[in-house]
Amino acid sequence: MPIFGRRQLQHTFDDLGPWFSEFKAKDLLNRLENVDPDQALPAEYELALTWGVSRTASLEIDRRIGGRTPDIYSADFLLGGPIVADVAAISDDALSDESVMMRARNIINNKCNGILKGAGNHLHYTFREESGYSPADRHSKGRKRYFRRRRITEEFNMDSALETALSKWLSGGPPHQALQWQGEHIDVVIVWQGSVHPQSSVFCTMPSEAHDLKDNPLYRVLKTKQRQLKGAPEGVRRVILLGDAGCSLLRNIRPIGPMFDTVSGQQVIQSFFADPVNTIDFVIVFTPKHLHESSYVSSNNPRIWQFDVFYRCSQLPEAEFDRFRALAEALPSPYLDGYQARSWHQQGMFDPKGRGHYLPLEWSEGPRHATMRLSARALQELIAGRLSKEEFELCTTGKPNLFALQLAQGRTISSVRFEPKGTNEDDDYVVFEFSDDPAAAKLRLPGSPKPPPA
Repeated sequence: MPIFGRRQLQHTFDDLGPWFSEFKAKDLLNRLENVDPDQALPAEYELALTWGVSRTASLEIDRRIGGRTPDIYSADFLLGGPIVADVAAISDDALSDESVMMRARNIINNKCNGILKGAGNHLHYTFREESGYSPADRHSKGRKRYFRRRRITEEFNMDSALETALSKWLSGGPPHQALQWQGEHIDVVIVWQGSVHPQSSVFCTMPSEAHDLKDNPLYRVLKTKQRQLKGAPEGVRRVILLGDAGCSLLRNIRPIGPMFDTVSGQQVIQSFFADPVNTIDFVIVFTPKHLHESSYVSSNNPRIWQFDVFYRCSQLPEAEFDRFRALAEALPSPYLDGYQARSWHQQGMFDPKGRGHYLPLEWSEGPRHATMRLSARALQELIAGRLSKEEFELCTTGKPNLFALQLAQGRTISSVRFEPKGTNEDDDYVVFEFSDDPAAAKLRLPGSPKPPPA
């Protein structure tokens, strides 16, 4: 759950307690703790955006409207009348075919592990792609349509021909040559490497991109949410709140350069509003980004919320735009951006029983004293035996060992205090003060010796 830190999520969850039914609270909690990022990240956005509305206007959660229960109802969020809103978070999974490639990798790895023990830990997969123009038909209004796709489908399964090829390829131990395999549902190059991280073991040269204004996951989500909100009565404006959970169509919603044979998130949303049967009034997109996107320096470059407002009316009144701005400003600060959050979640780095996420070491030194701000979580994990001495140094102090260095310079710990960092971080500081101490140093002459008596 790394769009927001765990402390922030619990604080937000507690604040919303009076608005939740028991069923809603349990359902949201189960989704927040789900190991599937496509469950957990949307739940984070739903929790945060609902909380943001509660900070700026009246709130009702899961109010029954026309047989459905949209996420948010507010009678006074907009000055012109009530709103009903539903929240969604979108990733690139459908555009990237990540899950399809991972499924194929798992099928082949399982077979390879039976041929050569542990082989799957060393295999990297590059899936090939193809592109061209499909013949014109009535759906394309007589125009040829450009396509670009990866050569892997959900129908792929192990067959005897591929099994034989894998057995031959691994029969002599780790192979030096790549295995190239092409079938009806797969076209892949498999390479043996020294080690392969599970989250970086598949690759395709085709980026995550959309080629059609309607045949893409963003448009499908918009249509789904439109059905969810269709029962809202006259005078209640319908709002879709979208969160970036690792989605290129949302992160780069208004691309700077020209686009060739691809469509942008802005174009998709505008196409949705242009549909004569559209009943949605607003689509608001929330994307966590660094304040200075082009900078690689993390200091003084916090993550903030970028928000984009799309609307059905001919012109958006400034007062209504300001209300959505107030919602964005009310949200808790993002912990990670969408792509990082999805990756962390897939690796299980959100697990409260796993390693913590440590604050960086801060150090200052004077002639006879020094101050160290050290991760409280890392220190506790060292004492608890979860981190070895080497792991602790790697994660926090580095080398040389700063505690040992202070002892060598004749300084010992003169005071220790706790410095809490609140809900914005999932860690705190333990602050150590080191001062000169004769117990750890050679004795020295007094600073101002007195002259001998007359």
